[in-house]
Amino acid sequence: MRKALVLALVLVMAFASSALAEVTFSGDFTATYKQNSFRFGTAEYTLDYVFNFNIKAANKDVTTVGEDEEAEDVVNWEFSAAVDKGNLGTLGKYKLVLNDEYFTANIWGNGQELSDKASAFGFITAGKAASEKVRARVEVPVLDLADVTVDFQAKDNIRAFVEAEVEGFDVGVAYARKNWRDTENVANVVVVQAGTEIEAGGVTIAPEAAVAIDIKKDAGMAFGVGADVTLTEELKVGASVEHANKEWANGDSGLKADTTVLSGSVTWEDAALKATASLSQTLAKDAEGESANTNTIDLDAWYRFSDKLTWTDLFKGDKWYTNNAPAAHAWADLTDVKLGEVGVEVAAPVMEDFIWLKGYAKYGLYTATPDATDEEPEPEEVKNKSYKLGVDGYIQATDKLAVTPFVYFQGLGKFLTVGTGATYNIGLSDTTLNLTLKRIQPFDDAFEKQVSSLVEASVKVTF
Repeated sequence: MRKALVLALVLVMAFASSALAEVTFSGDFTATYKQNSFRFGTAEYTLDYVFNFNIKAANKDVTTVGEDEEAEDVVNWEFSAAVDKGNLGTLGKYKLVLNDEYFTANIWGNGQELSDKASAFGFITAGKAASEKVRARVEVPVLDLADVTVDFQAKDNIRAFVEAEVEGFDVGVAYARKNWRDTENVANVVVVQAGTEIEAGGVTIAPEAAVAIDIKKDAGMAFGVGADVTLTEELKVGASVEHANKEWANGDSGLKADTTVLSGSVTWEDAALKATASLSQTLAKDAEGESANTNTIDLDAWYRFSDKLTWTDLFKGDKWYTNNAPAAHAWADLTDVKLGEVGVEVAAPVMEDFIWLKGYAKYGLYTATPDATDEEPEPEEVKNKSYKLGVDGYIQATDKLAVTPFVYFQGLGKFLTVGTGATYNIGLSDTTLNLTLKRIQPFDDAFEKQVSSLVEASVKVTF
């Protein structure tokens, strides 16, 4: 531990001693009381803590070009990194960006994200996340003609993208060479693509097409054709067809060999209403040559009486109770014209700046595992159509105290969950004391042993 701390401090001092360096220390300490029972004074409990200590550093080199109002700062390079909180001697997430008038280079790793880079239809995709120690990507503009991007993923994967605009058309070529250490399974994939936008009578049509070749003895091939159409400012539709032959095997998009996928979507969005409908039909055959066709249908509709929150925040756990007007969401998911799940959820303030409620009702195919018995020590999971109901509340009792009661019921197993949470702001800070009381009670005899209770209190200090 002492050696790790020394290494961490050396890193910090190295950044702190350089110009424009920004070094920050941060972390948090959480203490938790937990008891899986309401039997105070008779059941055991635990006291535990979690301590996270973070060191982050950032630096950059900037050159000012021009004078007075025409002055412009050019960032030559910038670097940001963090010492891993689990091991102070280990570099955590980091990113180095090198900017030159002729290229931009990015080096990142240890869980850091940059951005996705992909060909049309994702036949070749270089993901944004670097789960390994290091990834690298170089972007080179070639005059005003094209942009070239090369992505390196150790130890034996490289992807390249060339994109250009020619007479109003966006054209591109992508190439991937993957797993070249395995000489029997090395993959070489080439994609050629083109797209454009057409304005006609107030309608914007954006067609796109791509062909991918999996280069090998028996060449694999895949293609995609699609178009997005903006009919009005509110209404957009899209459709596409993707197909792969029997030899297709090494693409990044998940399209399987000897498969055709037909997709379509419709989206309506204005200030109050957002509705989407998407359909995907997969045409395929199994190993015996029999039909293995599948289809999925997703329907969603949101309605809000205020645009204070974005569509994605309307029912988010730490956002929904900050809204100032009701909101509703309804959805239906079907696979092979069989219901996956249908549901509705509603959130609304009941008393302004005091009480909010959120409720949901769902019906679909759910799973649960019955209790083990002497006859069946390892019971199989039960899958059946059933329903789920729930209500969450948020009560701002005082400026410092918020209470969050909840009750849920699941038809499969007849599970009833009731409880409440509470947060109390300590002093005048944002530090909160958090309390959770929860009881889960199944009323189906096959699940009766899955009764559980929880009492948990915690305080988290962030610095």
